[in-house]
Amino acid sequence: MSSSPCIRRTAALLPLLIAAACATPSSALAPDRTYVVPARDAAANLPPITGVAAALLEPLSTVGLRAEPGDLITLESGEERIEQRLVNTSGFALLTLQSTLGGELRLLARADVAYGGATLSSAALRSRALLHLVALRLTLPRGTPIISSVAERRVVQWERSENGVPVPGDGTRVIMSASGALVGVAIEESALALASAKPRSAAEAKAAALALLPVGASLAGAPRLGWVHVGALAGDEELRDTPRRLVWRIRGALADGRPLEIHLDAAQLALLGWDWAR
Repeated sequence: MSSSPCIRRTAALLPLLIAAACATPSSALAPDRTYVVPARDAAANLPPITGVAAALLEPLSTVGLRAEPGDLITLESGEERIEQRLVNTSGFALLTLQSTLGGELRLLARADVAYGGATLSSAALRSRALLHLVALRLTLPRGTPIISSVAERRVVQWERSENGVPVPGDGTRVIMSASGALVGVAIEESALALASAKPRSAAEAKAAALALLPVGASLAGAPRLGWVHVGALAGDEELRDTPRRLVWRIRGALADGRPLEIHLDAAQLALLGWDWAR
């Protein structure tokens, strides 16, 4: 589903890390910024950015660098975070952190990681990613990660699930060079709404979805439970500033072959969102 327009300044987490992963090391992070002094009680909870720089498995030397004042930012979801940057004499950020107001690290992006080096196996990349999380004192994710390549970088991603049901887009991502040097970390944990009642059966969900299809459209595959953002006016634009809802996700295709996905409330089977272009 497409994202709703962001009225306030939005910090795009994954795009920021992908930029760090794909761009050349000298141009990975150079956004325009307007800095805001955060509340004192919030700033007191922040991990010192110089301490984080030293805790990396490949420590970042802070000689000649300076820590800029924290930037209070608002995400598209409405969550507030404080962003810290460690910059060189040219004002270029070599390390960027985003933390919750409670001081929990949610994003790290490093811009000085070179390409090249010996390429690690998938098993070694997973182990290296866990070591990076340990060094940063972050909670270790469970399960088997998905490992993918983005340009010359490697992404190790643990997807979040709640009671065995996936939360698409949430989880822990560790981006590294092919040799295992840390490029970035992103941790996403969306707010989840309370499930109102026991989910209806997959067969009932499929029958309800069939009744909503336009002429010539069809469904494919079995319905799947998932935590998603509700669509605006039951449409394909997500309300990302509201808690995710537990839904049945049913995929199919329009008469012309274009894919679609319908989201129905897991308990009530009310239409909560759709996407004719998925």
